[in-house]
Amino acid sequence: MGKRKGHRPNRPPAPRRGRWRTVSIVLTMVTGVGVVMALNLASPWRRAANVDLGPHDHPQGPHGGAVVAVDRDNRFHAEAVFEPGGWVRLYTFGQELTEARPVAARTVCAAVRGHGGEDEYAVMLRPEPQESDPAGTASRFLGRLPPSMRRGHLKLVVWSLPVEGERFRFEIDSAYPELDAATVAREEAEEAALYSTPGGKYLEKDVRANGPTPASRKYRSERPAHDDRPAPGDRVCPVTRSRADVRFVWVIGGKEYRFCCPPCIDEFVTTAKERPDGVREPEFYRHP
Repeated sequence: MGKRKGHRPNRPPAPRRGRWRTVSIVLTMVTGVGVVMALNLASPWRRAANVDLGPHDHPQGPHGGAVVAVDRDNRFHAEAVFEPGGWVRLYTFGQELTEARPVAARTVCAAVRGHGGEDEYAVMLRPEPQESDPAGTASRFLGRLPPSMRRGHLKLVVWSLPVEGERFRFEIDSAYPELDAATVAREEAEEAALYSTPGGKYLEKDVRANGPTPASRKYRSERPAHDDRPAPGDRVCPVTRSRADVRFVWVIGGKEYRFCCPPCIDEFVTTAKERPDGVREPEFYRHP
């Protein structure tokens, strides 16, 4: 018979080896948790980066304004141009800036921010179709800023631009042309005169009821809701026919009218003074 192999008793691992094994396991676990956390954090960041499109190193637009991609795939672009007189024009393009991209000819709700982001003013960009745009569409939109916003670095924020059944939100950084002090003073005086002087259907008692402060300043801290889907019977803005907002009320001809945003008050008061026949009774402005 062969020799029996001697039985070697189980011995506990050396203390030093055990400590290193424990440290190794802990380090592995910590590293794994760190990797998981990093992946979880990185994924939303990538999604957020895709949503916040911002400028994409595009060249200056064909009309001299700043250009951004509207969608994630750079299929659609937009250009914002700030012009003297407070005008801001928005142009829409396809993948190439040589290709105008008409969209539905509807008022586009936007805002302009400036002066360090502290000021914001609602802007209604109304369709201004170009000759090549098919009927019912537009590749150019026009709005106007109050005198207080016509200077320095500005950002146009488009809340909702409909393109091919989708709605896109985007921002365009630009700058307003430099104006001399005399021009700024003249424009501010013109805005003040619109509200402080009667004319046409805008009566002296209306000036007293509303006060002499322009709508752009009176409602400076209010952000319009811009609801363009009113229900039958809802009060609508006399200018855009969007749902009227109970916050934006102005007295004209001794009667209260509701609007969707301050720029529409400017336009309607101008109509009341210059074209009084274009102003109907408040109850006329309801969605059918």
